[in-house]
Amino acid sequence: MKTPIIALMLSLILAFSSQAKNKTVKADSVEIIKDFNSAFKYQNYYISAQPSLEALRWYKSQGVRKIVNLRTEKENQDFATYAYNEENMASELGLDYHNLPIGGNKDYTPENLEAFAKLLEGKEKLLIHCRSAGRVTNVLMAYLIQYKGYSANEAARVGRKLKFALPFEKMLGKEISLEIND
Repeated sequence: MKTPIIALMLSLILAFSSQAKNKTVKADSVEIIKDFNSAFKYQNYYISAQPSLEALRWYKSQGVRKIVNLRTEKENQDFATYAYNEENMASELGLDYHNLPIGGNKDYTPENLEAFAKLLEGKEKLLIHCRSAGRVTNVLMAYLIQYKGYSANEAARVGRKLKFALPFEKMLGKEISLEIND
């Protein structure tokens, strides 16, 4: 009787320790895409600053099927006047295009996070971008915490590999620990 209980306990310990090990390497799997400005890959997400037309074509060649653009309507219109209309180009390339405008603090809401999560449902590769990848990083970190079970520190570790920065951390030469208060 003791042997099956011990075996069960050992298997549970191994299962939990392998899950804990996986959580510690999450941030290490952020890949920097050197060919483009502020471009990264994390899991099935490509995170980027506003992509050039060349970058957009490259993302498609990598299997991206959906674009989630966090830029505001004004930003998109301004960009279209000197570069290209992203929504039209996405359509030409056969990519699903979604715009979830987040332009300032007023737009960082639970409702927008929920809308973002719905756009990320599924296993397909997708491109998420804003102007510089800063907004994307913050929204992705909130998503990882709220919908993927990351702790604030785990999400921040991923974010720091992207565009998340607390300038005073650099001044101190130390990483700040984060926690969520209910």
